[in-house]
Amino acid sequence: MAGQPLRPGAPAAPQDSVLRNTKFLRLWLAQAVSQTGQNGLFFVLLVVVTEETRSAVSGSVLVLTFVLPSVLLSLVAGVLVDRWHKRTVLIVTNLLRGGVCLLFIPLHTTVGVVFALNLLFSSISQFFGPAEAATIPALVERRHLISANGLFNLTLTGSQFTGIVLLAPLLLKLGGPNLFFAVAFCSYSAAALLAASLPRGIEPPLARERVRGLALARGVAREFAEGLRVIRADRLSLLALVDLTMGSFLTMLFALLVPRFMQEILRTGADNAVFVFAPTGVGALVGLRLLPWFGARLRKPHIVAAGLGGITLSLLLLGSVEPIARLLEGTGPGGVFSREQPFGLSVLTAVTMVFAFPMGVSYALVNAPAQTIIHERAPRQMRARFFGTQIALANLTSLGPLLLLGAVTDLLGVAAVLYLLAPVVAAVAALGLVLARGGESPPAEPEGGPGAWARNRGEAAPPERPAVAESGRDGASSGR
Repeated sequence: MAGQPLRPGAPAAPQDSVLRNTKFLRLWLAQAVSQTGQNGLFFVLLVVVTEETRSAVSGSVLVLTFVLPSVLLSLVAGVLVDRWHKRTVLIVTNLLRGGVCLLFIPLHTTVGVVFALNLLFSSISQFFGPAEAATIPALVERRHLISANGLFNLTLTGSQFTGIVLLAPLLLKLGGPNLFFAVAFCSYSAAALLAASLPRGIEPPLARERVRGLALARGVAREFAEGLRVIRADRLSLLALVDLTMGSFLTMLFALLVPRFMQEILRTGADNAVFVFAPTGVGALVGLRLLPWFGARLRKPHIVAAGLGGITLSLLLLGSVEPIARLLEGTGPGGVFSREQPFGLSVLTAVTMVFAFPMGVSYALVNAPAQTIIHERAPRQMRARFFGTQIALANLTSLGPLLLLGAVTDLLGVAAVLYLLAPVVAAVAALGLVLARGGESPPAEPEGGPGAWARNRGEAAPPERPAVAESGRDGASSGR
């Protein structure tokens, strides 16, 4: 049963056993196809816009059209998806995104239209993410959740590499942007078919009343506020939300700082980052593969704290690559290293690549366990809302610090920013250890109990789960 807790000491299920679940396999394949298409589309549109305008500012505007909908719509999307059938949302969003890819074929030479279509594409994607996240625990047993989330994070990383590094450049060489747009349309159509093959009736009763305009806005605000109340009432859910927000912030910060790191510290072109920081991607794959091993030995909040601790150490090491490289460089016949290593790598570059690997491993230990905590502890009616809340808070809270750190980078340099960020990450890790002490409390419920939303709508409340599925057994509760 999906609500059955993991027994103390029971090994986490490996990812290959999760893939034996054919329902989950279809959802995972839909994610792999759609995420690869989305990442490839981002690369192709950057190439198209840059070639049309010869302006880096236009590329920044394109990035804004990707990010802005997540700030404006993710709050609403999470609340609405909780009211809609997740299977239907997955089907419709994939079909709509495929349709947008078709529109790019005749219209991609007009930059303003590209911005508008990309804004539409990203807006549609805001509904796909919460529906996908809320569907996982409906298809997977609790003991498989951390492996399922690890596999989804592994696929997210793999789709970035496949879409941006392999698929998009290959199709651009073979047939130009139109070939990619056509392949993307086929990919999203395939993802829609995979979503259509998922079973019906895998979710609790949904709202039936129709609300429009101001009534919808008020309802969204009320239900979002209720979601925040439930999160605040459950310290482990709140901690997981903070951890996921930190993970999203670090991802955006990584994208912001890497070009400056390449130019300022390594003194090379930003395009070489794909090679220098490749060990980060490899480390993330290794970390995700190790998650079941960690899950069998540590509680999930402790896994996240370990990941944040590893990120703290990696930030300090990356900020120190220049003095470390100077110590390692041979200055005479007795030197340990020469300035140029095999394959033309300098000691500075080699040290950076070595330190990039544990950064990837550590990052992998943050997101998947935190997502699993929310999956296990969120009321079934609010799962999409929880993830919509996380996306919105991550983007809202990250915009200001990212702008500030960009200015600080110009003033003090990349290394100083890495040193400043390290204690912040360490503080979040320490907070997690403090909040995880003292055992587990039962997951929070909305006001009025598990059937509150259904009773308020005049519907039958969903049946309550047996107490054994949610309670005690020491380390077997949902925070493990």
